[in-house]
Amino acid sequence: MTNSEVYRHPRYYALGYRWQTEAECDFIQACLAAHGPGEVGRPLDSDVGATAAVLARGRPERASLGHARDAHPEPVEGRVQRVEGRLLDIGCGAGRHALELARRGAAVQGIDLSPEMVAYVSEAARTEGLDVTVSVANLRDLHLEGPFAAAWCFMDTFRFLLTNGDIVEHLRRVAAALVPGGLYLTDFWVPRQWDQIGSEIHQWEQTENGLTVRVFYLQHPESADPVSQTFEDELVLEIHEGGTVREIRGGRTKTRLLMPQEFRALVAESGVFDLLGSYSDFDLAKPLAAASMSWRMVSVLKRR
Repeated sequence: MTNSEVYRHPRYYALGYRWQTEAECDFIQACLAAHGPGEVGRPLDSDVGATAAVLARGRPERASLGHARDAHPEPVEGRVQRVEGRLLDIGCGAGRHALELARRGAAVQGIDLSPEMVAYVSEAARTEGLDVTVSVANLRDLHLEGPFAAAWCFMDTFRFLLTNGDIVEHLRRVAAALVPGGLYLTDFWVPRQWDQIGSEIHQWEQTENGLTVRVFYLQHPESADPVSQTFEDELVLEIHEGGTVREIRGGRTKTRLLMPQEFRALVAESGVFDLLGSYSDFDLAKPLAAASMSWRMVSVLKRR
């Protein structure tokens, strides 16, 4: 896991990645309500009727580099306003989930590799008077002081775990920080077609107060290693501000290609979680299936 140049610009990153924040936090709350600590062991899909209204409806679709797309989420009706318990945001970035859930009443601990991101979130929490604490940490070497009711690792951060051993050890350390029955939610890219492996480009943009941040997620297919199942990808920010345009390139970063059945096997190997379900988006009504797959796989794990 590397501290990309992009992560040294938290103000731009925060705007570029703000899409769907409320809906993704609704998803976290819906999972806690349906299957959090103390709930009985039933599949999450069995309770989608009461929670479907508060779930996200999709992420920005893939776009060509020549056509930017504004990714403002639609308003979500019926959102639960309060969330109880202590929560953990792994790879918190600019703190969009941690801050939003703290506004709803949670106490949130965030960790991130970037000191700049940690400082940004700390200041935002202090300004709003929110119960959010953050610290610099590496998800490959976690030392967590729980217990937490739930944790999550979103926006592809999980794929910085490059080996099976890294993944199993990470899962065991997260489980050790959760209360019995605590949840761990993951979200990472999976290919929709075999010929897209390592070859996808995604793009979106956000605008606020005269500042536009256009985000490009690029994969470099020539870097693919079929033995280690790794390839290099990259984030690029295009900043439109004050009549000027500049580009911030994150630099290439090695990441893991992790397929659904492989992830299921590694969760089982960890011996500490049950995989309750994987979904095609932040929507409990969309179990992972080839016909409904987006460009991400969202999974819900429950500590044994």
